[in-house]
Formats: sequence, C-alpha cells, structure tokens
Amino acid sequence: MHTLISEDRVLAHGKTRDRFYELKPRVNYSKSIKISNEFSHIDMLQNQILPNLKILSKNVYDICEFSIMAVLSNTIDHAKASRIYYKLFVTDYDVHIILSDNGRGIFDHIKQSLDLDDLHVAAIEIAKGHVTSDPENHAGDELRTVVHLFDKVTIDASGLCLSYFNPNKDWTSNVSSHQKGTRIHLEIKTNSTRKLEKVFHRLFDKERRFIRIPVSLVRTAGEQVSSRQQAQCLLNNISDLQSIEFDFNHIDLIGPAFADELVRKTKQKNNSININWINSNKVVDVLMSRAVNRLT
Repeated sequence: MHTLISEDRVLAHGKTRDRFYELKPRVNYSKSIKISNEFSHIDMLQNQILPNLKILSKNVYDICEFSIMAVLSNTIDHAKASRIYYKLFVTDYDVHIILSDNGRGIFDHIKQSLDLDDLHVAAIEIAKGHVTSDPENHAGDELRTVVHLFDKVTIDASGLCLSYFNPNKDWTSNVSSHQKGTRIHLEIKTNSTRKLEKVFHRLFDKERRFIRIPVSLVRTAGEQVSSRQQAQCLLNNISDLQSIEFDFNHIDLIGPAFADELVRKTKQKNNSININWINSNKVVDVLMSRAVNRLT
C-alpha cells in the first residue's frame, strides 16, 4: 500500500481508522459531440479517443480501436443521431468503453428493417449474429465480431438490455431504463491475452454457415418456454444455414408444442439443415429428440 501511495496510484477516503483506499483510474475521460456536416467519426477516433488508450497493451488496444470504429460507423450509417457520447475508463484491471447516441435505437431499427414482430425478436437476431438491415451494402459481421472480442458487451436501447458474457458464451436480456438511442458498454480485462487476428480467424475461417441460438432470450419475464409462438421467434433468417444449434442454458423445461414447432418450422424453412442442441437437461433432450424423430 505504501508503494501505491508513493506512486500516487490510490485515492484515500476518510480519516484514521475509517480511512480506506481505492485505485485511481489510469484513464477517466468522457465527451459529448454534436454530429454536424463537418463531423468525422474517423477524426474523433484518431484524435480524441485513441490517444487516451495508448497505455494499453497492443492486443487490447487493437481490439478497442477496431470495435470503437465499428460501433461509430454503425451509428453514423443507421442511427440518425444528432449527438454521440463516449466514456473511456481504464484501471489496472479493467477497460470500460461506453458509446451512446440519441438516435434510433438499434433494436427498433432492426425490427423495422427486417419486419420483425417485436423488439425482443430483434435482440434475438443480434444474438444469432450475421444480422444486417442493409444486405446489399453490409454483411452484418461487425457487431457480431465486436461481441466476441470483449469479456462482456451490454446493449441498451428502447427499454431493452441485451448482454453477452464471453467466458461462458452466455446471453441474457432484461428491462432497461435506456429509451432514446443506443448505449453500448464494452468491457475487457486490461491484461487480456485475446488477440484481434485470432478472433477473426475463429469466426471467419472455413465459415460453416452455422449459428447458435440462445433459447432463453424468448422469455421476457421468466415465463415458461412452451408455446409455438415462442419457437417461431427464434427462426427468422435461417434459410441459408447448414447447421443450427439451440442453446438451452438457463432453460429447465420446454413444452412439447415448443419443441415440435422448433424442429418442424426449422425443417420447413430449410429441410437440409442439421439441428443440434447444447446445455440441455434430460427433459429437454427427450422432447427435442422426440420432435426430431417424428419429422425425420
């Protein structure tokens, strides 16, 4: 502790026996910028944001540079925002990057562009990956890549919060207080060994037209997963896939109608697709196997 104090790396709070310390952030910088005709997100990245991140190791710096550019480009292309806010917070242990705008929320944009039923279905499409509202000009790989580069990614928009936890490949959705625009929070350990090129290679080498679908995202308030309508929410945009994997993490029980619809509609949309599932208990295995066997 004496070393940290002498190096001015901690903040002291309180006096004598009540005193406690916390590490000073190495970077704590934020700014709100108006998007005008003269605005350039490339200039903002190069001249304002990246100089504050030079203290990071090269691999973490590269991840941050790529990801911030991807998010900013998406905001400029699709959000129709008039302001962008960003915050950089770096400690000896963690890097936090928050990018927020006051434009059209990402879930609402995807819902309208893909003619989906509701915002939760739009969130599911983001979790599935390869989602794009402009297929003629974008492959939809940027956000998918950003999600896999960080330890945790949280997307807040239109009253919905979608989070991805990289270590266990887990998606969750919750209610959010964020209504206007989109807020994206990127988190990664300062000493992370993750490398941009290795993630690219894993995601794009010998691409198998495969997706993993987190089934738990069909629940909006912890309700049972039992209806055909819930199954249908998972099955948009699967016609060109070779393989689909349903992830039943956090799911203890499904209904027979849900399992039947999941398999039946998948095969109707793409009869040659391979259907697999993971993180399932014995009850889920029985119902999914029954549905597959009845339709093959």
